[in-house]
Amino acid sequence: MDRERIERQLKLAENNLAAWTKQLDTAKVAADQRGKNAKWRQLDGERRTFIRRILAVKAIEDREAAAHERLAERAGAAE
Repeated sequence: MDRERIERQLKLAENNLAAWTKQLDTAKVAADQRGKNAKWRQLDGERRTFIRRILAVKAIEDREAAAHERLAERAGAAE
């Protein structure tokens, strides 16, 4: 998956979590009690999944950038 798609999905997941958190707040559920709500846990898990995916994509991008840099150095040294 590309980074933009994952970031868009993360934004949607954050919006969904914020909306559900607002519902819990209106129901007067304490912040430390949200973890007991199954829907909140599911939405928070989705958000954390997208965060991990973005970190994985960033690691791949960093690795690829380093590889291109090494190739450029070798090409420069060969000339």
